[in-house]
Amino acid sequence: MKKPIRAKKNTVTKQTRVPKQATSPRAKKVLTRPAKKKAPLPRLRKSPLPIFPSNHPFTLPSFLPKPKEPSIPHFEFLGDLPESYGTRRLFLTPRDPQTLFAYWDFTREQLEQAEKEASEGRLYLQVFIPGKERVHQIHIHPSSREWFLPTHRPSTLFQAELGYYSSSGSFHQLALSQEVTTPPDAPSPNQEIQFVTIPFHFSFRQLWDLVRSFLRPGEALAEILARLQRTGHPLPFPYALRRLISSNCTTKILSYLGGDLVRHQRFGSFEMTEILRRQIDTCPKLGSSQLHGTSPGSPPRST
Repeated sequence: MKKPIRAKKNTVTKQTRVPKQATSPRAKKVLTRPAKKKAPLPRLRKSPLPIFPSNHPFTLPSFLPKPKEPSIPHFEFLGDLPESYGTRRLFLTPRDPQTLFAYWDFTREQLEQAEKEASEGRLYLQVFIPGKERVHQIHIHPSSREWFLPTHRPSTLFQAELGYYSSSGSFHQLALSQEVTTPPDAPSPNQEIQFVTIPFHFSFRQLWDLVRSFLRPGEALAEILARLQRTGHPLPFPYALRRLISSNCTTKILSYLGGDLVRHQRFGSFEMTEILRRQIDTCPKLGSSQLHGTSPGSPPRST
């Protein structure tokens, strides 16, 4: 008889279950926590925080480094100028045709000592025309150092002296200035005007080789060219001949442009230019038949 065969038992090994991936929209989402970021290390400020002193009841000291002040070398610091050098000198110079300027170099002690010696206790500055008359006599204070003196006398010789009256009544002189002359209150009589044409296409070496045979002692290149052009000397470039303006013509021009306004008013070069420009704007234009017989600011005379 055959023996019955026993069936072998199925041995199943345990396996770890792997969760199924959610493929359907109904599957639950798995939430993952984000990783924590590391905090940055603290950094120092390159510049300090601004501090407003008005917000504080007390003055806050500044912690900023102070800039280094440049050190002044000893030979650069010469000290302050003294109030006076005490040379006992008196200077006189004209400021303009109508005014003189006087300055005296006396210390306060020297002037106070002179006041003690004066009979009236006063010092005087006198301006006079040498050999003729006294123009000014001014009482000065020991603190005074300078004075402007109106004279209204152009082209006049003046001299000044500083001193006091003694008990005998004579004038004791402390200082005497040099003689000075006020400038004239009129256009200069010197009418020597030189014009010269210097071509740009000639070098200075070419011009010098051209005129050096005509050189006079002490003359410059421009002066040689001006002299040759004034005499009409033939040169290898064109130039214009200039004519000098006579004194009579100069007087007429000044009278036409304003007369005494130009002569006596104290203006700078800019103001004088503006005055002349406005006067010229009122004049008839060149080529007009009404040019003669007119004056600035008035209508032309009919001819």
